[in-house]
Amino acid sequence: MNATAAAEQPLGDELVPVSDAEVDRARAYIADTGLVEFFTTALADRRHSPAGRPRTITVEALLVGLLLTAVTDRTVLLTGVNLLLHHRISARARRLLGVGERRLTADSVEASYAVVRRLFRAMIAVFDDSPNPKNRKLTKEEFAARLSPMTLGKQAERRRLRDWVGHRVLAPSLAGMLEALRDYPATGSCVDATPIKTNARKPSRKAGTTSADPDAGVYLRTAAEKPKPGTNNKNKANKKVVKELFGYEATLLVNGSTRPVDDRITPPVLVGGYTLERPGHRPGAAAVDALTHAVASGWPVGLLAGDRAYNNSEADSFQLPARALGFQLLFDYRDDQLGIQAEHAGAIQVEGRWHCPHMPTGLIDATRDVRQQRVDEGTWRHRLAARRAYELRPKTQPDEEGHQRMLCPAAGQTPTVRCPLKRPSMRFTAKPTVTPAASPVEPPAVCAQQSVTIPPEAGAKHGQALPFESPEWSRAYRTLRNGVEGTNGYLKDPTNTNLESADTRRVRGIAAVHFLVGFQLAASNLRKHAHWRHTHPTSPATPPRRRPRRRTTRPLTDWAQPN
Repeated sequence: MNATAAAEQPLGDELVPVSDAEVDRARAYIADTGLVEFFTTALADRRHSPAGRPRTITVEALLVGLLLTAVTDRTVLLTGVNLLLHHRISARARRLLGVGERRLTADSVEASYAVVRRLFRAMIAVFDDSPNPKNRKLTKEEFAARLSPMTLGKQAERRRLRDWVGHRVLAPSLAGMLEALRDYPATGSCVDATPIKTNARKPSRKAGTTSADPDAGVYLRTAAEKPKPGTNNKNKANKKVVKELFGYEATLLVNGSTRPVDDRITPPVLVGGYTLERPGHRPGAAAVDALTHAVASGWPVGLLAGDRAYNNSEADSFQLPARALGFQLLFDYRDDQLGIQAEHAGAIQVEGRWHCPHMPTGLIDATRDVRQQRVDEGTWRHRLAARRAYELRPKTQPDEEGHQRMLCPAAGQTPTVRCPLKRPSMRFTAKPTVTPAASPVEPPAVCAQQSVTIPPEAGAKHGQALPFESPEWSRAYRTLRNGVEGTNGYLKDPTNTNLESADTRRVRGIAAVHFLVGFQLAASNLRKHAHWRHTHPTSPATPPRRRPRRRTTRPLTDWAQPN
């Protein structure tokens, strides 16, 4: 048999059929995204193939195929979409989706795959914000010659459009759950960046060629390594690479409980927003992009935790925009960020909170002392509790512009400290006493007045909603951080979404990867939503329906001696 005849033979591989009910649910989901109308309008002048023939596949069909493969196959491969649309769904479903009939032969599959690939690339070109040539290794000269001309304004516009398209893919997966999240007063949010691979290798210095995916970058995670005995750098710790990959960082916004998980029934941890960037590139601004689209879709605002990458961002790029959206921030600090972080009107910001400028040095340096092992944990906890008395108290709620009047701890009807500059406070003998240092100049505003106004930008870089390392901070911050780390592990699990692997989406370019990651996250949300609805009632007051625990091992009572 010659090669042509072999290509016309039917393929013998078994293909798992997809039911009409699944197709109908996927069509309803895609209709809710609004992307069919968006892409149809954007591609109105490109309704034909490059050869001039009408396309044998529709925008709706491709979007439905991507969602179904993400849900059923846990991948978003265009080869899988091609087989699903042409050979795994019924003739009825193909008619509804506008998919042409094709034989299941090697030549036919290759031809239909080319149709799917061309339509996918045309859709990506609508919001691709990268001018870089992709899918081929190039020399520096070839790379420069093939760059697509794109102004910074056009690039920023497409960058916003890329985020919008991604969130339209994700938004319907939260339908019916946003209300449940708002029903749980202990629900907060956490933002985190996690690395994912791309389907390309990094640039080759030896060959002098670029990567086939020049939008991606190298992700490195290092850890301190103790110096070897006998070396000259005994006081220095070497850095060792514990993880390296070439790809992107996916910034994820997830919900979580601000209480321990066994405190009450909590909703599932879902991804409410996401975006993609090169590793380490604009982490704060990328998080704000995810927050903005999530809030526009109805994501509840409240406490928002972030790791040290976020409070190390510029306040104008993350902290202030996040607070303007309504979030209250929670942070951890590096060793060089402890103690006094900012000053305003004489008040000092110590680890995210405003305090009296005459607070004892031992209380200011409490956390620094315990990290440098100068005090034990018990002493540190005692100092943190004592620090609360010196904290400025809110006199009013922040106004519409974010300004807030804060009361001196020695002012008001119930002062928390005694200060000779505030005579009425001296009659409270059981309070700690501050001792202002003698100065030839007038005392600062916080000491001369009963209260001061704190503007939004004052101490914005490190300010946070709860006292650092307090019991309420620990419960909220650590449970939210555990929630996002658990979500990262779930998404990267090969038996679930396998998000980190490039084998689940063999495309290149930040726009294409961003688009397909949206379907993977949506499928994950849908699985979690379905499982939670199956085991939990709609009312938080009703106990969950849990399956009885079954064990195949023998209980210890089998060895109990008879009386």
